[in-house]
Amino acid sequence: MQVKTQTAFIFEGKLGAPVLVLANSLAAAPQMWDAQVKALSQHYQILRYSYRGHADTPAQGNEANIEDLRQDLLGLLDYLNIQKFSFLGLSLGAMLGLYLAAKNPERVTSLVAANFRPFQIDATKEQWNQRIEAVAKNGINAILDGTADRWLSEGFRKSNPEIDQKVRQMIAGTSADGFIACAKAVRDYDARLFMNEIQCPVLLIAGSSDLAAPVSEFPAVQASIKGSQYLQLDAAHISNIERESEFTDAVLKFLK
Repeated sequence: MQVKTQTAFIFEGKLGAPVLVLANSLAAAPQMWDAQVKALSQHYQILRYSYRGHADTPAQGNEANIEDLRQDLLGLLDYLNIQKFSFLGLSLGAMLGLYLAAKNPERVTSLVAANFRPFQIDATKEQWNQRIEAVAKNGINAILDGTADRWLSEGFRKSNPEIDQKVRQMIAGTSADGFIACAKAVRDYDARLFMNEIQCPVLLIAGSSDLAAPVSEFPAVQASIKGSQYLQLDAAHISNIERESEFTDAVLKFLK
């Protein structure tokens, strides 16, 4: 049993209620879930945390894969003595959730996986290599604007400049090593190897204008996960922010 953790976390909500783990996008922080926590914390104990090299969690070099990220989270869960939990992840968080549900079926009771690619094709692997190289050379600011512009649709960003600014600040708070390590985990991820092992109830959420995780990827995922449900929102990549109420309502309905 691990007796300490380096992983920064926030544990809040209804005492004694079931635990819900929230897992961020790459280059994000727990604040990306602020709107959801207001509603979900009335029904659940909410665990939010930061990946290695993100927000207040120290980096561990610039190499990582999805198994490393699973072990980081399992260490935190053991530190907090959390055995069973539901899981809500977006982008990298969704990828981690699918892997965790497959490898730890005794712990994950239900899963919401939003806005993710189940695997990378050659073209997207090359995009990740370019981002990794840019951050290695020039720091996180090298990819800040391109990332933020993909995360929220242009119309939403123009109508909500204060939210757009908060998103950019969140990305800027990611260390170069943290970004590079977790970007490598995204680049090398392939859910086709284990999706059919997932046993818990699953809700898949996609964004109709999500260039980072196209809706065309989702039918194959749904077919691979027995009994999974699918929801498409009118949003870009960070659909929980862009379609806050619809996203939250869908998660609450599914988890209940």
